Amino acid sequence: MNYCDFLFNNNEKYLNNEAIVDVEKGERLSFGELENAVIKVADFLISKGYKPGMVIATHLYNGAEAAIALLAIQYIGCVICLIDPLYKVDELPYYLKDSGASCIFTYLDKESVKEVYQGEIGIFEDEEIRQIYKNTNKGIDKKPEVYKFDKDELAMLLYTSGSTSAPKAVMLSTGCYYTFLEKSDMRMYQYTSEDRLLCFVPFSHGFGSISLLIPSLAHKAALVFLKSFHPIKVVETISKENITHIYGVPTHYMQLLRYESKIQELKKLKAAFCAAAPLSYETSRQWKEKVGIYLDEGYGLSETCTLIATRISKLSEPSGNVGFPPKGILEVDVVDENGNMVEDGTIGELRVRGRGLMLGYYNRPEETAERLKDGCVYTGDLGYKMEDGSYVVCGRKTEFINVAGLKISPIEIESVLNAHTNVVDSAAIGVSDDLYGEVVKAYVVLEKDAEIKERELIKYLSGKIANFKIPKSIEFIDVIPRNNVGKIDKKALKNVKVLK
Repeated sequence: MNYCDFLFNNNEKYLNNEAIVDVEKGERLSFGELENAVIKVADFLISKGYKPGMVIATHLYNGAEAAIALLAIQYIGCVICLIDPLYKVDELPYYLKDSGASCIFTYLDKESVKEVYQGEIGIFEDEEIRQIYKNTNKGIDKKPEVYKFDKDELAMLLYTSGSTSAPKAVMLSTGCYYTFLEKSDMRMYQYTSEDRLLCFVPFSHGFGSISLLIPSLAHKAALVFLKSFHPIKVVETISKENITHIYGVPTHYMQLLRYESKIQELKKLKAAFCAAAPLSYETSRQWKEKVGIYLDEGYGLSETCTLIATRISKLSEPSGNVGFPPKGILEVDVVDENGNMVEDGTIGELRVRGRGLMLGYYNRPEETAERLKDGCVYTGDLGYKMEDGSYVVCGRKTEFINVAGLKISPIEIESVLNAHTNVVDSAAIGVSDDLYGEVVKAYVVLEKDAEIKERELIKYLSGKIANFKIPKSIEFIDVIPRNNVGKIDKKALKNVKVLK
């Protein structure tokens, strides 16, 4: 088994089909050209002495080099360690030391990496990758054999965001890749070779490197890369590249909906998929109303090789409804603090069991034992099961607000705030209170030129939610800070500049 099997199972009729498009660099690779590029980089790595089981890190932005490097690393049996390119050079030593990486591909100048990391490591810049696979003069004497991973053999390290502790590397096996494709085929889309998938979500996270690359290779659909999200650039690319599917986080879709003049271009899409952060009912409704297709949604974790459940061709009703798990592959239970299952409609922790789960956290047996018990992943997310069998995610256990013993989901408050015509985005947190232990505080981003006062928003909320859930204070800011995958950075909220 190997990630590259999804690429090298080509029927000859697909070899000339576009596989990778790098919009910023104007580069296009057919499936045949992608095969050759991967083999060249794999041969280069072998010539440098890298062997199966060694860890090779990539610190690259979305683009052809990122996909080719991943596939070449897997080709020779090395473990791919994906590092977010937003991390600065001074942040790299933590990940290189923690993963034990023998080599890193990076967009940074190699000398800058050497200055901050004293360990023995091979460093190759992204341009070097390009030179290797673009070199038409250098042939390969003998095509190297594709390494055959065992189903449960370590193949990938994906770092968690580290919101409550130091970032941890999730260990995924090659078997996880194959299980993901089963999940995708069952609960996402039936892709064809005519489809063109747009990737502006980070390839350094599972959303890009697993959820998009695997099905695009397996079903011979083109994967079109943008370095990052910009609404106008996205719409232009949809039009120019005949994009059929886009993938993003809620804020991406909220921004796209604000460009009324560009809505017509969005109507060319076959599907739009949202994940990584909770989608509100209001955004879901507006997308369907204006664009004409449903905004589908998925829920997953790195620990489960992304996808746990999806809601396809339905509105997000209520907010946080993520649909159904893939039957026969994963089962989701809702459990109390003692691990006992609770009744439908009762909030508890979501627990996942089945195939395609992580092997554990790399070199962290205690943290592994906390999250992986009896073959089940305890997600750390609270939610409940509805009568129809779908699941509603209410938020992280650590983010629930406890007002005098009453637990409040921030998502519930944020979804009501975001439904206000003058509100662009919002975030709700708990702040210390001498009397109640905690009270709710909200941060709000208003529409341009909107004039609304704190007391007016509080009055609006009083007619929508219970009194104990109403924020004791609301502050107006320019933007809600979010991480690279669209999740609210609630630590950064404490330092955000408040508008007068």
